[in-house]
Amino acid sequence: MNPSLIAAGFFFAAVLIAIGYFIGRRRRKVTKSIPEGPIIQEDERQRMLGLLEGLSRWTNEYSGNVSNYQSELGELSDAMRISLHQSRSGAARNGRANENQQASDARMVTLINQIMSTNTELQTRLEAAEQQLEEQTEQIQSYLTEARTDGLTGLFNRRAFDKKLDEMFSAYRAGGKSFTLILMDIDHFKMINDTHGHPIGDVVLQQISQRLGHGMQDAEIVSRFGGEEFAILTYLPIRAAADKVNKLRDRIANDSIEAGSAELQVTLSVGLSTPHEDLVIGPIVRRADEALYSAKNMGRNRVYFNDGNGAQLINAPEVVRS
Repeated sequence: MNPSLIAAGFFFAAVLIAIGYFIGRRRRKVTKSIPEGPIIQEDERQRMLGLLEGLSRWTNEYSGNVSNYQSELGELSDAMRISLHQSRSGAARNGRANENQQASDARMVTLINQIMSTNTELQTRLEAAEQQLEEQTEQIQSYLTEARTDGLTGLFNRRAFDKKLDEMFSAYRAGGKSFTLILMDIDHFKMINDTHGHPIGDVVLQQISQRLGHGMQDAEIVSRFGGEEFAILTYLPIRAAADKVNKLRDRIANDSIEAGSAELQVTLSVGLSTPHEDLVIGPIVRRADEALYSAKNMGRNRVYFNDGNGAQLINAPEVVRS
């Protein structure tokens, strides 16, 4: 068999493998996981719609590039088959095999060069397309992250927390596991802002958030509930959760926070609750609030829990006896 035909065959196989590789890579890029987002509000829905419309326009253009490339390859392949057929027919008619073979080889070289040029052009387009697709994906991921995250502290925001609470309560009502809601508040935070200024207050919020995140890594969600208040959801039983958060509260109270030139002792008041034959979420949040206010009213820097039997101080003698 003519070496040129063998080379052409290997080249076509390489082209097909390259196409499969590039398209496969892009499919994997497109299916990159995106974290589940919160319920989208109207203004955010419009922003997301704009992102998706941009992505749709780009994918249509990309699809057209690949379609055009496949069409060009088909035309070149047909032309090569015609060239081979003409060469063989000419050799059969007049026996001028060498002359026809040379003409056929020249035609195939031209066609192969055209294929290589087309392949190079598509590769350039694919590389540009990959970069654009990654940028589009990063924009959507960034939007979803912003929609679920508190900008100052990096914790989940109130919206993400409410969504998680709804999910866990629905699962509980369907026969799933119980859970514990933890609400906590930075004591005398207004005084910190008034005395040292809001930038120092922001540093305090960031430092406390970091310590809560590290101290409650096994929680389902740690969030900034609003202002100086934080909310946590965990599957730990309420007394185990109260004990754990009490130890964390004690570490924070005994470890000063450096903010600029100030060195502050910051304490937390904490309230916990758990579902107690509740049909809706409201009573669970209300009991945690009651426990939190008990902690504040009884001197702050302490943990109270409410398991449906009223607010109780963690590690209080009456609790230990029970």
